[in-house]
Amino acid sequence: MKITINKPTEFEAVYLEVDASVRYWEDAEVNGVKDIDLCESKGIGNPLMPCAVQIKEEADYNIYSDHYRWRPIIAIETGQIVNWTQGTTANVHYKVCDDFICDITDEDHIAIASYDGYVPKIMCPADEGYGDYIIMNIDENGFIQGWEKELISRIIKEQED
Repeated sequence: MKITINKPTEFEAVYLEVDASVRYWEDAEVNGVKDIDLCESKGIGNPLMPCAVQIKEEADYNIYSDHYRWRPIIAIETGQIVNWTQGTTANVHYKVCDDFICDITDEDHIAIASYDGYVPKIMCPADEGYGDYIIMNIDENGFIQGWEKELISRIIKEQED
């Protein structure tokens, strides 16, 4: 006889590993300078924002931004982006357009839980993101200002529903 047992398991959640599509990189400022407008440049050039990762050679889409994604790795306890370029400040206001993915991982970066959907509230400490925007201010050491680590539980709860 086969039986299923759903038993709560405790994990140490250490990182929030984000993978977000950014529609308009120019809606952010890096060290006080507006980031690149990839639509205006027809996809030529690189975002200034730390953690911008090129995922393909060139853009496929007419806004010319789909060949980059924003992939910060955030220490849940402190709100520090661990792959941040030290000395860089940023004001982020990214329209994500229903393409937000993240993993909650342990200290070895092994996924404990995964999420795919609207932008969660934890990614909008600077304003209301309405599920569509990442809105945050990041200091020169990579700390997200106003980080609320308790909101990580909402991501897990959404995946359970």
